[in-house]
Amino acid sequence: MFGMSDPNQTLSQMIRYFEEERHEMVEVMASEFTSMLLANKQRDGAMQTLLVKGVRILAEVLSIRGKNKLAIQATSVLLRERKKLEKILSQTAPSLLSKLTPIEQDYRTIGSVYAKAGKASKAKKFFFKAHKNTPGNLAAVLAACQVDASKTKHCKLLATEVQASGPVILDNGAYFLRPENAPGSQIDPVLAVLETCSNNHQECVSQAQRIRKECDEIANGIQAANERLQSAMDSLQPKHDYYQYS
Repeated sequence: MFGMSDPNQTLSQMIRYFEEERHEMVEVMASEFTSMLLANKQRDGAMQTLLVKGVRILAEVLSIRGKNKLAIQATSVLLRERKKLEKILSQTAPSLLSKLTPIEQDYRTIGSVYAKAGKASKAKKFFFKAHKNTPGNLAAVLAACQVDASKTKHCKLLATEVQASGPVILDNGAYFLRPENAPGSQIDPVLAVLETCSNNHQECVSQAQRIRKECDEIANGIQAANERLQSAMDSLQPKHDYYQYS
């Protein structure tokens, strides 16, 4: 129906439609695409990779379109087929394993699918799997907190991760927290949790104040827009002016 003769082309078309938010079209394409690949029992690494990417899109688009039961089914297919792909790659092309979408990202996607389906404890289970897989995963802890809104038990952990993620960074007009080796977040949803934390933990209050203070200092030119980059640049500056001797 969609010229499935070239699965790579079909996949890139699906991704484009997804970005354009043509969700109904994406759902039809992704359903057909994944069914076709699942029916082929002789899948090699390349085909298995396409299948995993297709199922990932299918799970996300079903969730967006409110088809929660189907989206949850798709997430279990995603985990199963991803495991098969990892097995194929470890036997045939181990160097490609590092090119896979990080498993923590799939765990967060699955967590979001469960959250949207109203299954809070399942959602949090996957968000914490992502956090366990990638320590310092601010995005995962934030997502777990958002499931509970202001009654979250995890805001203290969020404050710890916020503190560990370093200074606020201004990027393209928006403020972010970006841990060095884990997914971060824009500051607004982080502040929303820290400032409405119903247990009034001192850590939450002080981290929220720090974020606001650093945003003000960046806005007023007191702090660098990217403090971490700035200090790296500063350490590269030569300590002497070599030209004064010439």
